[in-house]
Amino acid sequence: MKILLVAINAKYIHSNPAVHSLRSCAGKFKSCIEIAEFTINQTPSFILQEIYKKHPDVIAFSCYIWNRDMIDAFIPDLHRVLPHADIWAGGPEVSYDAAETAARWGLRGVMTGPGEAAFARLTTAYGTGTSRELPAVLDGNSIPRLKLDEIPFWYEDMQDFENRIIYYESSRGCPFSCSYCLSSIDRAMDFRGTERVCLELDYFLEKRVPQVKFIDRTFNCKKEHALPILRHILEHDNGVTNFHFEIAADLLDEDYFAILEKLRPGAVQLEIGVQSTCRETIAEIRRKTDFDKVAAVVRRVSSRKNIHIHLDLIAGLPFEDLQRFRCSFNDVYALRPQQLQLGFLKVLKGSEMERQAPVYDLAYTSRPPYEVLSTRWLSYEDICRLKQIEEMVEIYYNSGQFDHTLEFMNTLFESAFSMYESLAAWYEKHELFGVQSSRIRKYEILLEWGTACIADISRTQALREYLLYDLYLRENMKNRPVFAPSLAPWKDAVHHVLHRESREHTLFPELADRDYRELTKALHTEVFTYIYDEPTLVLFGYEHRNPLTNNGIAIGVSLK
Repeated sequence: MKILLVAINAKYIHSNPAVHSLRSCAGKFKSCIEIAEFTINQTPSFILQEIYKKHPDVIAFSCYIWNRDMIDAFIPDLHRVLPHADIWAGGPEVSYDAAETAARWGLRGVMTGPGEAAFARLTTAYGTGTSRELPAVLDGNSIPRLKLDEIPFWYEDMQDFENRIIYYESSRGCPFSCSYCLSSIDRAMDFRGTERVCLELDYFLEKRVPQVKFIDRTFNCKKEHALPILRHILEHDNGVTNFHFEIAADLLDEDYFAILEKLRPGAVQLEIGVQSTCRETIAEIRRKTDFDKVAAVVRRVSSRKNIHIHLDLIAGLPFEDLQRFRCSFNDVYALRPQQLQLGFLKVLKGSEMERQAPVYDLAYTSRPPYEVLSTRWLSYEDICRLKQIEEMVEIYYNSGQFDHTLEFMNTLFESAFSMYESLAAWYEKHELFGVQSSRIRKYEILLEWGTACIADISRTQALREYLLYDLYLRENMKNRPVFAPSLAPWKDAVHHVLHRESREHTLFPELADRDYRELTKALHTEVFTYIYDEPTLVLFGYEHRNPLTNNGIAIGVSLK
């Protein structure tokens, strides 16, 4: 007997913790189970061929909003090439219309609810020849669910996860009841023992994995669980591994800050769902977020410059029209997180938001990911405008490659939202949406747009310098861009500073083993005359980078 667990992930760097957790709970039949992971970027025909090559007796798909259409595309052909294989599906995307999905896809059955115990029952039935007794809908809620502490640690061979994000679950469930989230349906909480969590994190630390992403819905919802884990990370930091947590910022207190403020820069990153700063909206979607407190926490954490912060907004929520969303955007942007995710409401099956959709005149796509098209407060035209702004934020803000330029341009507009609105209008006017632009072309576009916004010639020169500063802060490009001024007038001054550095190594001591020639290759030099109070030579080094931004080091030397 061979059971094949199939995961189709959104990206190659992702892995699917569900299928690994299911396999770990199969007991004596674990050896009969194989995992096959694909991505939505692969073709349905390729996935079909790869599944066929394994000749499984049973196939079980892990179904989500990002892969349901892909599975839909090859399921009919899978029946044709493997007519004797039993096909099952599970996951949130099939749990709320299980019978309908089973009929449409011709499945042997669908697993709903908590998966580990249900899958253990399924594998036992096939292993003992009693699979005919399995119901068409195998409901995990009707079977005593396994506690998190009963689920084995499935990371046995890290080679299987090379170049992929490592996902880890220390708690299951969520104490909150946000109307757009499926976690609000089952609010039962379960925690893996903190001592066991710390031992398992030691495994990742020993293996020096780049990142461990906790999939806990709200990591810090139980202080006596979260604090010991954070303290363990602080005390056993290996200088490499980054831990990602989704948290409720307004639950952080002095006990948390006492740990967070001591962490190595880059050891931890925090994702915080703001979603909206409109109190009426927050109340309607059943959240209890205090944005003033969230903002204070974010500012305090940011001031230490050691933790990457990711803030989320959701467009399409009730009571938030375009003007009110503009306020939410500006409120969150003012906090200057490293990442600002402008997401769009997904109306998930079984959620309270789905039930309330008629009340809100909420229209959404008929196919996954069931994304908002319009509401009583937002037209489809508004959504299209926000989509364009989202793309501008992704390209220019979230890339972290244009920070100083955007700060400079922001001073020319009444708000950050207005700035991105103007940039999106420029893209629209010049038919730039849908065009794959090179990195240097993005700088040129920003210069063209910025020049059109600026009347003062000296400020245009400053814009060019900010662009140049941002460009070389990230990368030592071999060819200088066309908008870079000539360095000929400063040639002797630049050589003088570099010769002195090659002798003294006071600015970049990490390059003390480099002679003058090697130093000129390792460093990049530019002279700025507008963005500093006086002509300044800036030396850009790349041996050490900022762990939060990935930028190199820039050191200025006055040329007066």
